[in-house]
Amino acid sequence: MRLNFTNGYRPRFDQISRILLFIFSCEQNKKVTKQEIGSALGISGKQVEFLTSMMIGFGLIYPRDNTLTPLGKAIIQSDPYFDRPETLWIIHFIVSSNPKWIVWYRIINEVISSQDRYTVKEVCDQYFSDLAIHFSEKTISSELPNEVGAVFTAYSRTELSRLGILKLGNSGSYIKSDPIDVPDLAFLFCLLFYRNNYLPGSSAVNIKDICLKESSPGKVLQLTEYQIRNTLNNLHDKGLIRLEQFADLDQIRLSDSLTQESILEQIYE
Repeated sequence: MRLNFTNGYRPRFDQISRILLFIFSCEQNKKVTKQEIGSALGISGKQVEFLTSMMIGFGLIYPRDNTLTPLGKAIIQSDPYFDRPETLWIIHFIVSSNPKWIVWYRIINEVISSQDRYTVKEVCDQYFSDLAIHFSEKTISSELPNEVGAVFTAYSRTELSRLGILKLGNSGSYIKSDPIDVPDLAFLFCLLFYRNNYLPGSSAVNIKDICLKESSPGKVLQLTEYQIRNTLNNLHDKGLIRLEQFADLDQIRLSDSLTQESILEQIYE
């Protein structure tokens, strides 16, 4: 569990693109240090620290060695400016489904689903009182408001605002919005990511779990059961998954040949 995931800074996707491109240019290296990134790009050490932290949370680079993940490589080759909705939904899901990033995770999975208007102070007071057993009072009072504010800013003032999850209200408030549709292949990537990380080894996944379980696509992507079933039907018709709805079964089956990399190839062609 990490309280200071963003260090109070919003994600700067222009800078993230520059870092991804630099790391891609160092593809032969087994490790790219933060000092090398900062020196090459003229970014301060503090900025490199919080940007790489968020890039790890978004699933773009590996921790410790700062090399590209398959997702990070696919994005820098095919969507370096984070223009495509598939890219934004996927990184949203990866960071928001991981309870390690406690503030980001809780805002998406609990706060947004429980009410329609928010302020930073109200959210800090109502949803994070239990953190007192994990962090000092000084740490919470100094870092928690910055973290909550950074997440709200990410979804209202950066490229992630295009997902339509949040928008700015009056007097420093934020309002729940109506998300755009999640593209089928982005949903499939998130579904496979969920299965691989939270149900490892399972070839079949219960549809109710997809809709309602913690860290599930339904929960994190803010989708109704109707929307999920419609998407699953589309994926079944395309031969990408198999729906099994007979007798007592209400599940989907995923082929062993289906991988996150193969889905990325289809998304970015």
